[in-house]
Amino acid sequence: MKLTVLICLCFLSFSAVGQSNFYWKGKKHEIRFELMGNVIIIPVKVNGVPLAFLLDTGVKETILFASPQDSVPLSNVHRVKFSGIGIEDGVEGVMAIGNDLVIDDNLRDSIHNLYVIDGDELDISSHIGMPVNGILGSRFFQDFMVQIDYEKTRILLHDPIDYPKKLTRRFRQIPISIERDRPYTEVEIQLDKNRSLPAKMLIDLGNSDGLLLFPFRIDSFTVREPSVYEFIGRGFNGEIFGKRNRIAGLNWAGFQINQPIVSYPDSNAVHAARLAEDRIGSIGNQVMRHFHVLFNYVTEEIYLKPNRSFGKPFQFNMSGMDLKHDGLVWEQLLVPTNISQQPKNDPNAGIEVWQEKSYSYKFQLLPRYVVAGVRRNSPAEIAGVKKGDVLLKLNGRNLRQMKLKGILDKLQHKDGDLIKLHLERDGVPLQLEFRLRDPIPYRT
Repeated sequence: MKLTVLICLCFLSFSAVGQSNFYWKGKKHEIRFELMGNVIIIPVKVNGVPLAFLLDTGVKETILFASPQDSVPLSNVHRVKFSGIGIEDGVEGVMAIGNDLVIDDNLRDSIHNLYVIDGDELDISSHIGMPVNGILGSRFFQDFMVQIDYEKTRILLHDPIDYPKKLTRRFRQIPISIERDRPYTEVEIQLDKNRSLPAKMLIDLGNSDGLLLFPFRIDSFTVREPSVYEFIGRGFNGEIFGKRNRIAGLNWAGFQINQPIVSYPDSNAVHAARLAEDRIGSIGNQVMRHFHVLFNYVTEEIYLKPNRSFGKPFQFNMSGMDLKHDGLVWEQLLVPTNISQQPKNDPNAGIEVWQEKSYSYKFQLLPRYVVAGVRRNSPAEIAGVKKGDVLLKLNGRNLRQMKLKGILDKLQHKDGDLIKLHLERDGVPLQLEFRLRDPIPYRT
């Protein structure tokens, strides 16, 4: 199982109408970002408060997650109702009008509209491994040609009409359609060697999987085996489950993507009436990060050029453990406090170093990682890992010294890798081990 946390937001819609008013605050037309769990996280200040937002083409507006840990001053608020995947009757929220929003100290909108929802309902931060305070939607893409460099983790913004023509040199130009401020493209889905079909897909930077498909929108379709059934996202009404597998491939304007990972959300989590006409699914960030990307909403085009990740296999969490960042805990460390030097009598003998055995305690806030779920018949379940277990060490390394991304890299490195875990369950230490096993290899 790999990290996927934002499928629930791909279908959010709003009745309110906003507009984009971004302008340059500084001289630098560059925004740095972090790539965490296959999603883009950028620094944003809302009314002077520094926050971290997820960049998402699948959402139209800017969303702020209300949290008791953060205090953001807002004014001129109105109640609204949100709808989307995992929502039956809608969720109450508020719209705040005329806020000051600054992106990476360079880009500003001083009259920005925000939509505020309860962030605890979605629990995005714990699955990404860092605080996520909101979502920056498609409004961000309306005024600029947006260049995304996944390798250098930066976004460059250009004039959508008067940009240097060399910018698109060696890129492939692909038409897109902008519907309700969201980008759609036409691709060929290769389900297996005997069946391919044309597909209208949302380009969705908020989806961390390779592809998402709606089985009920494909005639005579069943998910190809082998597949797994597991947690694939979170909606307002709770966790969203579905199947995952690999398919033969994806052809996108001549670019051949082989054996991408595909997720299929349960039909009861999707409101078909709210989907765009003829849409079959989404292209997620696990595919997008194989390219250098240029979005131009104004001319309804996307430009793609393969980067160094192109052609590399799609990785998958083979352990079967769904992990989450469960806050920070104080840890007491014993550290030396006094190291001295003393010269020898012989001037040619150099320096003799001796150490006094003096130590002090140092306290640090370190992350705590918990097993949020275990896939049935996975290596972790067979070894005895259970939901609620606290992870302490992986292959001898203290996990409190690691980021969630680094842990997941270890769990999806290579089929057959040995994983040794030090756990704590109800205060009792445990040691378990298993070997990684890919449950969804593509078979011809």
